[in-house]
Amino acid sequence: MDVEALIKSTLDIPVIDLSEPLLYPCATWYKSTEETELSGGGKETEASDTYEIDIWCQERDVLVSYATLLKQAISLNEYCTIPDLTITFDTNGKVWRANFNFKHVKEDIT
Repeated sequence: MDVEALIKSTLDIPVIDLSEPLLYPCATWYKSTEETELSGGGKETEASDTYEIDIWCQERDVLVSYATLLKQAISLNEYCTIPDLTITFDTNGKVWRANFNFKHVKEDIT
């Protein structure tokens, strides 16, 4: 799954590396875990990757608009779970953050 391409094509905002300074609006992402979903006969038969995406924006209404678009785009992927979405305000950075957490189930790895 090409998460960066999905974000860019859906939102048309910069996708930056976590170590770069944030320029609003922008998005960051990373793969947080790889998990075995199903196993049998001593083999892993299905696995998944868990992704986290953050959208950063100074205006809440713009952030909600981006979050709605991206949630719909992620949900259209056949092997992705419906993302959990949390919207918070970062008091240190004085910026709004939309955080997505979802799984991408890898297609038949047997």
